[in-house]
This record gives sequence, C-alpha cells and structure tokens, in this order.
Amino acid sequence: MKYFIFLFVALSLFSCKKETFPENNALINKFDIASVEKGKTYSIIINLPDNYLTSTEYYPTIYVLDADQNQGLVADQCKKISAGFNTQNVIVVGIGYGDSRNIDYTPTKTDYGEGGSDAFLNFIKKELIPRIQQDFRADTLRKNRVILGHSFGGLFGAFALTKHNEVFGNYLLLSPSLFYDNSVILQYEQQSRPAIKDNSQLVFIGAGGMEGALLPANELLYQRLVRFYLNTRSTFNIVGGRSHNTSKNTDIENAISFYFKNR
Repeated sequence: MKYFIFLFVALSLFSCKKETFPENNALINKFDIASVEKGKTYSIIINLPDNYLTSTEYYPTIYVLDADQNQGLVADQCKKISAGFNTQNVIVVGIGYGDSRNIDYTPTKTDYGEGGSDAFLNFIKKELIPRIQQDFRADTLRKNRVILGHSFGGLFGAFALTKHNEVFGNYLLLSPSLFYDNSVILQYEQQSRPAIKDNSQLVFIGAGGMEGALLPANELLYQRLVRFYLNTRSTFNIVGGRSHNTSKNTDIENAISFYFKNR
C-alpha cells in the first residue's frame, strides 16, 4: 500500500501545470539565489501587494513551495481574500526548484526521499529570509511569516513546525505526506512538544476526502495540536469527493481564508 501511495504522490508532480508570469510588472520580482547551505541555486518569485509601491508599510510574508505550480493561485487568492476581509495583504515569496523536491522536502533518507530537509530549512532561514527582509519591506516577526506547501511540500511545512518552530508562525499544510517514513513527523512532534507547545501559531491541515491512507496521520497531528497546543489555532479541512491533486486548489483558497481570518 505504501508503495502505491508514494507512486501516486510522485506522479502527481508531473500532472501540474507550470505557472507563467508577466515579464514587465513592477509588482512581480524574480531573482536567483546561490545557496551556500545547499550548494544549489534557487529561483525566487516575489508578488508584492498592489499598494506596495505607494506605501511605506511593512508586510507579512507567505513562503510558497513548488512555486512553479502554486505561486500564481496563492498570490491571486491572497489579493482577493485580504480585500474581502479588508485587511493588509502579504508579500508572496515563491521558492522554485534548486534541488529535487524528494531531497529538499523529505526529513529522512528512505527509498522515496533523500532526507535533505535540514539543509533546505537552513537555506530558507539563514539565506532566503534575510535576503527578502533586506530587499523588500518584509515584517521580521515570526508571527508574520507563513509557509505553504502541498504533498511533500506539506511534509516539509510540518517538519518546520515540529523541528524548527522558531522560523514560521503560520503553517498551511495541504495534503501533507505525514505517512512518510512511518510518520516520522509525529515522532518529531512528540519530542519537540515540551519546547514548542506554548508557542502561538496558526496551523491549517487540508486534504481531499478520497486520499484514504494519507488521512490518519494528518488527523492525528491535528488531534495533538488541539489537545496539547493551547495557544495554537488549528483546523483539519476535508474537501469531500476530491483526490490528492483535485483538492489542492480548493485547499489553497481555504487555507488562505483561514490565515487572513485568524491572524
């Protein structure tokens, strides 16, 4: 069963349509960053709020994994939903591929991943976030940083939550592959709980109702958050009748709504 789950998740990446972005837009910035931590070069895409150029405000940031697939929808939904709540929008930071996602997004080495999450997290923490805060008016507080990821990207977001909780204050985890390596993320949570359970944070866990074997570990993480993390606002959102891929866009919208409603 686990083989078929991993095969499905791996194949799902290749069915995603790559986003395209206009080249001449003052609110869209692109740059490459050569990571010392990783020894790789990452392509970064920045979507700035509509009023960025005419204001002096500092903005929260949402860091989006698998930017080639997710950046455009996330930026569009942030613009729409923040306006609906009449609240400040965010800077959307999309992280493109500098290394394979089964290296960067997986916490341990298995037959399905190389266990490179620590190095990738250090790249984000030590190199990317400081660059964003230097070059853009990005708020420096933990509570105003968000990470959003789908599938293995959601697994990485849960890794950040449980092992490097100081980096992000908000976690939007879409169909996270928490079954990975016998649900090692749940082991991390239990080990880290005494140190992080009193921290304030938002955690959105989403999944499609047809995801079957992917759901139990996600449900268990949610139940632990409810029981032990009294300063954490969390939700577990099931999109009925949807699969691992077909639930993603709805989950992005629901996750961003959850963030703007509760931040």
